Amino acid sequence: MSATPSRRAGLTARAAALASATALAATACTSGTADPQAEGGGDWKTVTVDHAFGSTEIGAEPERIVTVGWSDEAALLEMGIVPVGMAASTYAGDEDGYLPWDLEKIEELGGEKPELINTDDGLPVEEIAALEPDLILGVQSGMEKDEYEQLSGVAPTVPYLDQPWMTPWQDEVRTIGEAVGRPDDADKVVADTESYLDGLVEEHPEFEGATFAAGTLMPDTGELGFYINGDPRNALLEQLGLTPAPFLEDIDAEKDAFYGTISQENAEDIDADVLVMWFNTPEDRETLEDSGVFGRVRAVKDGGFVGYEDHAESMAISSPNPLSIPWVMDGVTEDLSKAVEGKA
Repeated sequence: MSATPSRRAGLTARAAALASATALAATACTSGTADPQAEGGGDWKTVTVDHAFGSTEIGAEPERIVTVGWSDEAALLEMGIVPVGMAASTYAGDEDGYLPWDLEKIEELGGEKPELINTDDGLPVEEIAALEPDLILGVQSGMEKDEYEQLSGVAPTVPYLDQPWMTPWQDEVRTIGEAVGRPDDADKVVADTESYLDGLVEEHPEFEGATFAAGTLMPDTGELGFYINGDPRNALLEQLGLTPAPFLEDIDAEKDAFYGTISQENAEDIDADVLVMWFNTPEDRETLEDSGVFGRVRAVKDGGFVGYEDHAESMAISSPNPLSIPWVMDGVTEDLSKAVEGKA
């Protein structure tokens, strides 16, 4: 699917990285934090965070935080904390890998840009350790167990809570707030963001009862990929009052996958009022729209198709968070409204 990083690196290379990283972490000297950073309260109590691989104890207030999830940094930033390092977005970021909503918030906070970490081919343990973190967050990630174990040798590490890439943004924010000792701040961030979404729902009563499907064109196979129920994209559209199309229940998805596929030959099975699709390139969109089968999809025939090519817009919805949601959703809801009314 679009914006999906590859997830494999050699085990031998990782073992070597772990050995080097552990040694580096053991000899590292404490250095300054990003500014602004977590405010020391002086009475920290050990926090235990449960997750997919067990639980993580955080015995001291974290001051140097590294995020390796898609949007973990946004939750921190909205709570006023600038991480010292974060995952680069090679899909949707600027030429360096920074996402626009992150940059806007960092500038607002007056902080320094975090160091960027390329996670496309796995999590580079040695590079992460070099940042001398005292907390590593991968709540919205596909962190594998061996990566978790390696990173835990560097600093307390919090991976995804249940399934890779499918942590609801509300749970992501609250988990991160718990890990940094700011549960009340996290609750406020969630409440403020949900209030914004509630406002959109009030503005668009036409969404109620309309069915949707969201997906993309699989560039390697030409199949149509659709996000399954529970995926953050679908959950966000559901928050607007839309209903997942029934056919999504019948899509076969591999274990731990957040999407399933349908052959273009079976495009008529895509039965939804609204069809939302993201494309990696304008050429991919043109190829699909020019195909004879795509025109037979009900939403396409009835003016309910919305397509996006902008990578930043795609990422903003692919990993929704308190910064990206207000950044993108005003425009998206207007597009969806037209689609529901058959005028897209």
